[in-house]
Amino acid sequence: MNSKIYEEYNHWLGQNEDSNWNEYITEQVAKGVLKKFNAEDWKHLHDTILSMEQYWQERSAAALGELRSADAIEILKLLLDSEFIEVSIAAASELDWTETPIETKYAERIQNIIDQLPPEEIDYYPELYNLLEKAKKSDKNQ
Repeated sequence: MNSKIYEEYNHWLGQNEDSNWNEYITEQVAKGVLKKFNAEDWKHLHDTILSMEQYWQERSAAALGELRSADAIEILKLLLDSEFIEVSIAAASELDWTETPIETKYAERIQNIIDQLPPEEIDYYPELYNLLEKAKKSDKNQ
């Protein structure tokens, strides 16, 4: 992959978790970088995101949620399967905020995320329950 836009995306996400990141950068990445992605860039992101470090996945989830395009939403759904619970929660939160329908096939995965939370933390994530209800009510059984 030798896309300059993808390289720019990597640059903005930073070299490590200590790299500068804030809500303004999130918006810049979404509207200034991701919006320029072509089909090859989206495919590369889709194919590699789950192998990236936690901070990289978390920042990607935030930027993808800000963009809210069809490609971004599909990758957010993929992030529900992240090995990092914080990333899965962030992806679920962004998906809930997009107000996009989510297919029934994701209900079990969302329930698994909820089940991993300590009982004292469950109430901190109402977006997980919102998304679970949307998935259960979805007419799309794919």
